Order: sequence, then C-alpha cells, then structure tokens
Amino acid sequence: MDLESITDELYGLAPADFTAARNERAAAARTAGDRELAARIQALRRPALSAWASNLLVRRQPEQVQPLLSLGEGMRQAHRDLDGEQLRELGRRQHDLVGALGRQAKQLAADAGHPVSEDVQHEVERTLHAVLADPDAAREWAAGRLTKPLSPPVGFREAEGEVAALAEQLKEAKERQKTARQGIVTARDRAREARTAARKARRRAEDAVKADGR
Repeated sequence: MDLESITDELYGLAPADFTAARNERAAAARTAGDRELAARIQALRRPALSAWASNLLVRRQPEQVQPLLSLGEGMRQAHRDLDGEQLRELGRRQHDLVGALGRQAKQLAADAGHPVSEDVQHEVERTLHAVLADPDAAREWAAGRLTKPLSPPVGFREAEGEVAALAEQLKEAKERQKTARQGIVTARDRAREARTAARKARRRAEDAVKADGR
C-alpha cells in the first residue's frame, strides 16, 4: 500500500463511504506493520459534500479541467495588464463556464445517487471562482482531492470590476490624447497652409507692383 494511491481511491468515494474505507485502509496498514502510513491515512479528512461534488466533476469529466485553468490564467494576465476589453470578454466566458460546470457537478452527484442542494451547487461554483483567481487553488482543485470548498480572495469579484473600470478610464484617456495629438497636427497643417497661402499672396502682390512699374 502507498499513501498516494489510497488517497486517490478514498477521495473518489461518496462522503458516506469515506470514513469506513479510510479506517479499513488504516487498519490494514497497521496490520502490515506500517504505523506511520496508518497514521497518515487516519489523518485524511472526509470531504464536505460540495468538495466531493467538485472532485467528482474533475474525476468524471477531466476534459473540463484545462478550459477552466486556461481561463483563469487569461483572467489573471488581463488583471496584470489592465486589459479591460479582454477582462470583460473573459468575464462573460467565466460566467457561462462556471454556471455550466456547477450544473454539471450537481447532475453528476445526482447520477451517483447523492443529489445535492442549490446551496451545495453554489459552493461548487465558489470553488470554481477560487480556481480562476488563485493558481494554488487551481492546482488543488485539479488534483480531485478537496476536503472543503474553496473561496476566492476577498474582494476578487469587486476587483474585477475595478480593474475593468480603470482600464476603461485609461483607454478613454489614450483616446483623448490621440484626439488632442490629431488636433495639434491638424492645427499645424492649417498654419502651414496659411503661411503658404500668405507667401503666394505676397508674391502676387509683388508681381502686380512690378507690373505697374513697367
């Protein structure tokens, strides 16, 4: 027996089956003379229902893991870059993907014979928001061994709006600067054209005076 395979096995079980299976594996390790392994197995915590549903989603639909991880990487990069347009687009994808995955987790739990409530589904969705915000949470979720739901950093959702608003302000400021520069260039062009017209008028006047003198 080894801790890695036992842990993986236990967190694939329904919460109601976890404790008995854990105790059985710990007893087997003690019988085999590995008291250290037995203690580490015994220390494994039974998952909360929403954590189990999150694990179930990762284990039953592993193809859903990478899209969420990639979205999280993109959102964190957009935060760093103050890219409001990208952040808004990824925010729309976040809303759709998290909602879809939350519903899938609820359905998988029901299919496994353990229907969960709307509150549990919301805890799963909060875990998914944490995955988007925090790379450590993302790695923990992707392992499929959560014992409790994860929470995004305090103010994460508010920070998204603040970053988008700041990015929009920066965009507007750049547009104003661009317009101002274009106005300066236009004014310079008009001044140049006026000087050219004045020179031409002066030459015509001088030519007219010379013609009269002849």
